[in-house]
Amino acid sequence: MYLDHWRLADFPFESVADPIYFFEAEQQRMIMLDMTDAVMRRQGAIMLTGDIGCGKSTITQRVLLNLPEDRFDIAFLTYSSLGPLEMLREINLQLGVDVDSQDKNELLHALQDHLSANASAGRDTIICIDEAQSIPSLGTFEELRLLLNFQLGNRFLLTLLFVGQPELKRRIDKLPQLHQRIALQLHMGPLSSRDTTRYILHRLRAAGNRRPILSKQAGNAMYRHTNGVPRRINHLADRCLLLGMRKGATRWDSKLVTETVEAYPF
Repeated sequence: MYLDHWRLADFPFESVADPIYFFEAEQQRMIMLDMTDAVMRRQGAIMLTGDIGCGKSTITQRVLLNLPEDRFDIAFLTYSSLGPLEMLREINLQLGVDVDSQDKNELLHALQDHLSANASAGRDTIICIDEAQSIPSLGTFEELRLLLNFQLGNRFLLTLLFVGQPELKRRIDKLPQLHQRIALQLHMGPLSSRDTTRYILHRLRAAGNRRPILSKQAGNAMYRHTNGVPRRINHLADRCLLLGMRKGATRWDSKLVTETVEAYPF
């Protein structure tokens, strides 16, 4: 392990989400503000797309966790390869709707009753579907769209939040009925060169680093090899620290980045 060598208290580039390592660049900040605004205003359907490893799920979870618990009832589906009936059953399960049935009408009635009860109690319901590009059939997308028909007066009884890779937008664009219901479309791109360096420094500091070990040239090299994709940055940065320890390096420079890429192709 390289912690002692680099004088770190923790591994700074683990891929699992940890709030202390969250880095908020301007792009992430604006997406969070826009998503939160749309949810608070009950705008019906929201879509967030982005390439693999750009942090869509992390941003989404952060927004949802920051919402007032007493106002929001949230279903967060991380497995989206479900047919229409399976999707309804999973939504009910996530929301704690106690109905064990294979009948779609029974599932829908139970869900509508739950949504109405939430509304009467001053609570809003969010159904978030992560990796939504993996939804296998148009029938499931259509079933989800129909949930937006659950309304009370001038308000939706739920907010649908679709999160996925760019393919998701292409699929929804082919479904005019659903596409027209998307009130807000957001897209998350990779980090800039400057923010790649800031991201690395932020995570190093969060892990206990108190001395300058990353050169400016190393930050630029990290960006060139990862294109600013956070997951790729994490993988390469972790290997850099490991190889640097083995070589007895005291500074993380561009040469170390190049040697790491050659030793650990990714």
